Amino acid sequence: MFTRILFLVCLCITGFSGYGQVVTQCPQNIGFENGTLSNWDCAIGNISQTGNMAPNAVRPAFLTLVSSSPIPNQHTIIPRGGKDYYGEFSTDAPNGSDYVVMLGNDFNGRGAERISYTINVPANVDNYSIIFNYAVVFESPTHSFDEQPKFTARVFDVANNNSTDCGSFEFVASGGLPGFITSPHPGRNPTGGGGGGGGGAAGPVPVLYKKWSPVLVNLDAYIGRTIRLEFTTNDCSLGGHFGYAYIDFDENCSIPITGNITCPGIESITLKTLPGFFGYRWFNANTNELLGTGDSVVVSPVPPIGTRIGVELVPYAGLGCRLTLYSTIGGMYMNIIDPPPNCISVDLTDISLKAGNSSDLTYTYWMDPLATIPLNDPKHVYITGTYYIKGKSSSGCVLVRPVRAQISLVPPLILTRVLQAVNPATVDITTAFERNEEITYSFWLNAAATVPIPDPTRIGRRGTYHIKSVTADGCISITPILVDIIIPDVIIPNMFTPNNDGVNDELTVLLNSNVEVKYFKIFNRWGDVVYTTSNIDKYWTGFKETTQVPVGVYYWVIDGVLESKKYSRSGYVTLVR
Repeated sequence: MFTRILFLVCLCITGFSGYGQVVTQCPQNIGFENGTLSNWDCAIGNISQTGNMAPNAVRPAFLTLVSSSPIPNQHTIIPRGGKDYYGEFSTDAPNGSDYVVMLGNDFNGRGAERISYTINVPANVDNYSIIFNYAVVFESPTHSFDEQPKFTARVFDVANNNSTDCGSFEFVASGGLPGFITSPHPGRNPTGGGGGGGGGAAGPVPVLYKKWSPVLVNLDAYIGRTIRLEFTTNDCSLGGHFGYAYIDFDENCSIPITGNITCPGIESITLKTLPGFFGYRWFNANTNELLGTGDSVVVSPVPPIGTRIGVELVPYAGLGCRLTLYSTIGGMYMNIIDPPPNCISVDLTDISLKAGNSSDLTYTYWMDPLATIPLNDPKHVYITGTYYIKGKSSSGCVLVRPVRAQISLVPPLILTRVLQAVNPATVDITTAFERNEEITYSFWLNAAATVPIPDPTRIGRRGTYHIKSVTADGCISITPILVDIIIPDVIIPNMFTPNNDGVNDELTVLLNSNVEVKYFKIFNRWGDVVYTTSNIDKYWTGFKETTQVPVGVYYWVIDGVLESKKYSRSGYVTLVR
């Protein structure tokens, strides 16, 4: 079984209050809703070895971790729809989010992993809380306490590096703890095995799991300060048994009480708070009247607007701090912020668009102000226009508000002249189009815009070039343009120096673009062919196949067709190194 150790074991009685709770936006991607670990810091490492294989090991076993990028199978983003093999519970977090993180894995080997997030708690709010959900899966071998698999959660005040009062705890695969269940699927290794003994008869190792549970961290005392959230898992220190956890955060940092909204015609309201506590006591804060003892309570008749309702959350013994939350009965408020312009699509479901709204609202999305034509994909709106968001409280109050989606298209590039010149003249493509002062332009040799043109003001070779346009919103368009350099006949230099210094290392050939080349050949003074090609743009670099030719005079011949007539030219070039 598991023991949960609270780093501060004092009983904390804390009060939260909120008037007609409004949505407080959480730090960016704290709930992994980008589908990545952006804004999170990752680390990997191991727990020191103990047991028969390390008789002189330092005890208790200790962790060594180093910063890393997210490592698959150690810091793993899990999309909706999964199921844990051992616990057979859904890996979807109770808050309905699209992604969670799996920290660790079911491999053995003394591995350890950590994720952490640093938060600057806003200074302009009265209340600030963070809710996270976790689920834990461990093998439970018969090892000593410090050698067991472990999951640790800590909340630090960065200024003094101390854990906060009620946000830090530890699960260890030893002892007894309510809420853990034995999996029908045993672990990978025998009970006493795993690289160093630890006692117990050989046999399947039981796997224990705890389904999703919530934790509410009150950060009112840290408003305007910096805190760090830190989660760590590790295998057993003998190297044979695993431990991992699932973690997710709500992306609404409001007080977790819903149902406090009323409007004309409403005869009752249902107030709800976080499930998973040992006990609850709902009361009218104005009169101290007891209203209920569950995680929800029906209140009828509806108290007047402005009435404060409190709920005391009582944790299981030894599992945290007693909390008292307050909510104020209020009317419905809903305001929608227009999203910033986007290049491809706009997400109307983004929680940041609802910041400041009543937190007890569910939203639907519509094409019309009467909310009769549904918007099929509000997460991906591709067309500029006005849409409508309908908010509905749990008590049945409804409001509809417009929202403007703006798709920021890059204006098309309009050429102002023909990009053509007769050699040796060149073309300046930087002045060949109508410029927009709000757009930044750059010039590239390839369509991916990764190879810049050395001098876009002096293009001397026929070909397709690319102009990259970037708007102030970050939208990008890459436009191909054709530059035509007319070569009256053929231009080949009479000397080149293929010495790999980056200058004149190739024998360039400029040829009338209307010539259909059959072959281009180069001979040495004895008439031996040292180079041949039908691709006139494939320049000679001074090699015969893979062998470097000596310095000297070489002779070239071009054979082809021009305007249905035979075309033939010849000359010589001196190769110098």
